Parts: sequence; structure tokens; C-alpha cells
Amino acid sequence: MQLEDKVENIKVGIVGFGSIGFDVGNRIDQGIENFKLVGVSSKTKEKVLKKISSFKNKPPFLNLDELCKRSDVILDCAPKKAFKSVLQNCLLNKTKLITISGSGILENFELVKNANQSKIQIVLASGAILGLDGLRAASEGKIYSVKMITTKPPNALASAKYVLENKISLENLSEKKLVFNGSAKDGAEAFPANVNVAAAIGLAGIGPEKTNLEIWADPSLTKNTHQVFVKSDSSDFVIKVQNIQSTENPGTGKITALSMVACLRGLVSSLKTGT
Repeated sequence: MQLEDKVENIKVGIVGFGSIGFDVGNRIDQGIENFKLVGVSSKTKEKVLKKISSFKNKPPFLNLDELCKRSDVILDCAPKKAFKSVLQNCLLNKTKLITISGSGILENFELVKNANQSKIQIVLASGAILGLDGLRAASEGKIYSVKMITTKPPNALASAKYVLENKISLENLSEKKLVFNGSAKDGAEAFPANVNVAAAIGLAGIGPEKTNLEIWADPSLTKNTHQVFVKSDSSDFVIKVQNIQSTENPGTGKITALSMVACLRGLVSSLKTGT
């Protein structure tokens, strides 16, 4: 359906109800004009039911297919491994998709391109990174290089797949430690739950294969920090973000959920700021 034809009461479904999904759902429940939460889907039904018990308007718990059928917009807040299934159901039901899973998009890029045939839009929310509008604008010209340095407290990386598989010790660090150095594409694959921002930077700029990524663990930090250095024929700029960790999941910044709420508001706002 065309969202502009139905400004009032846009039906929103949320997939994944961890720290991000719950925060977004709670804000919709508290009242975001023109939006209604019509359902939630997750692998942890009991946890979801407990979390929504405090909502004023308790949304039903639905399977993914039913949620996509009932919704105008799906907010994908689930882990990367769920992205393909979420995307396939949105394509099948012609449901708009807003996601924070840049790594999921990279892994399923051929399927993502099918959205054009299904006449739906897939929106990658900014999540924990800022400045994607400037990077997208620069990519209309020529970008010479993009380098991203992500530095996080050890507790935000300790459970990462790459760290565990390579037996990288992050305990009792006295100084910062380089954990990964490579392309944003390889980084997104190695850290699917930790550096979605790297995938977003790659997709907005010169591509994930050409975007250099360093990941550091720093015991002196309390915030998840990202720096992006861009050189182009139109502008050289640096993006620096220090995100406050989510209480429930230290690997996720609080601003991630807020970026999804901002994305929702942008669907119906008469004034859109930024590219």
C-alpha cells in the first residue's frame, strides 16, 4: 500500500524485542502520532509477554507471516540471522521494511534488490552512526577513501563471535587492544551484532569492500565510540560519535532505537531534514 494515502493510523509491527525492539515499542505505545503497534514477533515469546505487560495497549504476539500481513511497516530489531526470513516475508506481503541490520543487507544483497520488483522499500536506519547523509551526498561525486575506527569497552566485545572463535582475551586489559583490521564487509561478517554501523558506512559510501575498518577494545572507555574519516572530491570530513551503552545490551547504543523512531516519523512528516 502507499503510505502517503494513509497518513493516520499506520500499522507497525516489530520483529525482535530485545533492548532496541522494546524501547521502540514502548515509545509507540506511549504515543507517536499516526502510528499504531499492531503486533510483535520474536523467538522469546515468554520474555515478550512479560515486557509488554506494562503497555497501555498490549500488542498481540504473532508469527512473522501474520505480522507482515497485518502491518504497513515492519521494524526489524532482530539479530542478523533473522534478517533473511524477515525480508522474505516483507517481500511476499509487500510490506515496507525498516531495519538496523546493515550486515544482514550485505549478506542478502541479491534478495534485497528484489524489493524493486515487489514495489516495497527497504530502509536502513542510521542506528548508532551519524553522518550517513553527508556520506551519501559525497558518493554522488568521487570518494577517495573511507576509514572507520570503532572503539568499545571490552564488555561490549567480549561475547562477539569473532572474539570467541579466535580466543581473543579482553579480560583485565590495561591498555587498548586492536581486535580487528580489515574491510567493513569482513568486519560485518565477523561482528554481525557489534558493527552494523560499519556495514551502513560501506553501503552509504564507496562500498563495504573498499571501506577500511579497525575495531579496538579500550578499558578506559564507558561509551561505544565510532570515528569515520572521509576524503572525497567534494568534501573531506570526520564523523565522531560517542554512544551511551544500552542498559540491557552494552554492545548497543541507546541512540539506535531512537534512530528507528526518527525513521518512522520521517514517513509522514511534512518536513524532512537531511538528505
